[in-house]
Amino acid sequence: MLKLLLTVFSIVFVLAVLIFFHELGHFLLAKRAGILVREFALGFGPKVFAFKKGETLYALRLFPFGGF
Repeated sequence: MLKLLLTVFSIVFVLAVLIFFHELGHFLLAKRAGILVREFALGFGPKVFAFKKGETLYALRLFPFGGF
């Protein structure tokens, strides 16, 4: 059972890292092009943690299977 939980956690972690860098690419290109980015978030659903810096809200959301 422990091995299964470790495997599931590892898969979720690796996907979250890949999604983070994918979305970071979009974010950096938009900023470089002068496009307003209102929110940069990893995941979907309710916010787990968020802070605002400048005009952008940075958020970590509950389900780490995507981002925006």
